[in-house]
Amino acid sequence: MSNENSKFPDLQKIREILTGVSYSNAKTNIIEDGLVKDIKPEGDKLVITIEAAGERAEMLALEAHIKTALSKNHIPVENIKVKFNQVEGAAPISPQVGSRTLDNIKHIVAVGSGKGGVGKSTATMNIAATMVKLGYKVGILDGDIYGPSIGRMAGYEATVPVKIENEKIIPVKKHGIKMISFSFLIEANRAVVWRGPMLGKAIEQFLFDIEWGELDYLLIDLPPGTGDVQLSLVQLIDLDGVVIVTTPQGVALQDARRAIDMFDQVKVKILGIVENMSEFICPHCGKGTHIFSSEGGSNIAKSLEIDFLGEIPLSKTVMDSGEKGFPITAVDATLAGEDTVKVIKAYENIVKQIAKKVEA
Repeated sequence: MSNENSKFPDLQKIREILTGVSYSNAKTNIIEDGLVKDIKPEGDKLVITIEAAGERAEMLALEAHIKTALSKNHIPVENIKVKFNQVEGAAPISPQVGSRTLDNIKHIVAVGSGKGGVGKSTATMNIAATMVKLGYKVGILDGDIYGPSIGRMAGYEATVPVKIENEKIIPVKKHGIKMISFSFLIEANRAVVWRGPMLGKAIEQFLFDIEWGELDYLLIDLPPGTGDVQLSLVQLIDLDGVVIVTTPQGVALQDARRAIDMFDQVKVKILGIVENMSEFICPHCGKGTHIFSSEGGSNIAKSLEIDFLGEIPLSKTVMDSGEKGFPITAVDATLAGEDTVKVIKAYENIVKQIAKKVEA
């Protein structure tokens, strides 16, 4: 190796890899436009110094793009640090939005939230099941690598044998939905201890190495927050938009605002807000009670001038269906109780709005 420190990769090789990294949707790259000011060892790290202008989220997006490019070229990134120097008048960074599409998949919609515990995965599964009932071909990509739950939502409590054909993974199919999740691949109680660039690589494989076949919709169940998976996703694929799931409480709404701001910064269309657990439906009397708060989702949608897609009530049947691995929206409404019918109709309304926005 030509480095002064043999534990680091060849500096020229790194420069060559970075010529494939753009900082905007332009055809230029960070080497050609002089954003990379230095690459040198500092202690136990190989430091890549970038001089540019941009917001923190934009810097993080570029860092994720850099580390993903290095990782794809078999450069270990554990000891690589990307350092940013804000320079007035320097080239402004804007996150590179994905332009790749997936063969035979008409629409790709992400489902996100600002925090955990708002029922985002439950919403994703029930949106998918509703789409199937309405005649759509649907898949789910579980993007929550640390806490995958789509497998449990589908009724799988252990690893699932997956088939590989022609170097492509065949997704699991349940309830008429094709799906892939880390919960199929790891033991239920085993933690995933990965750094950010590895998450980006996993998402890339879940997108491009799965034999999805023909789909009308691929739903991507995102992890909570505004981290590496979200940033990697928008760099990898052209999304039709994102649905934000929240609950009525103030803390959830505050985090939903952050998620919306992140997607705005990376130029992903916000399809609208879904308020989950809007009210609790008593299993005895059938009456609804706003045990958390009320109208939080509609109010934040109004204040941000984005669409409010609807409210999903909380009931014991919703909880039971999730525990049993059977989406409540897959139930035959003609045989269901009043509380279940209310949930089914709410999801049907949400799906019809999503389809109207995406397919217009």
